[in-house]
Amino acid sequence: MVKERKTSPILIVAIVFLVVAIILGIYLNVPATESKNCVTDDDCIVFGESGDCNCGCFNKNYEQWEPGGKCFCAAPIACECVNANCEGLFDVNDFETCAKVTGQVMESYPRQCRYENKTFVEESCQSNGNILTLADAEQIAKEKCGEIKETYVCNEFTGTYWIDLVLEKTGCNPACVVNIETIEAEINWRCTGLIE
Repeated sequence: MVKERKTSPILIVAIVFLVVAIILGIYLNVPATESKNCVTDDDCIVFGESGDCNCGCFNKNYEQWEPGGKCFCAAPIACECVNANCEGLFDVNDFETCAKVTGQVMESYPRQCRYENKTFVEESCQSNGNILTLADAEQIAKEKCGEIKETYVCNEFTGTYWIDLVLEKTGCNPACVVNIETIEAEINWRCTGLIE
């Protein structure tokens, strides 16, 4: 004779309670995708403070944010939009981050930014007393040569920026060459091998 084993009603209630708690915990701790969506850095803001629950970077229009979720988080000092997602900035170690965090830039060329007794200078290239910032060189390259990549080289000997381009040509690695002195730009295809 096979003896049937009865399940205790208390055990069933405990399992159901545990499943509901897990589902609610996941729902409350993982912010919805739209809470972090962004197009520009201006779409993102810091919610909460370090030590709060659920602090971090969220879309400024996200109305459902509430203190809760993951506790004892470290709040960022500022936010930026990275790949359409609000991300936190936790350290200031360059001009761009300093400018985002403070919103204050000294009027000089190249521009400077000060944060906690440190001064950060905008990235630039110099040659024969001429200076051109990377931001200005990138703008010139976009206008004169087309879509650019993030990779570049400053050649102080020739007085040029070489900014890689998003162009396709077999056997070539095109760059926009921006002259620091004349502010002129042209495409150098940098092709290898025989050209037919």
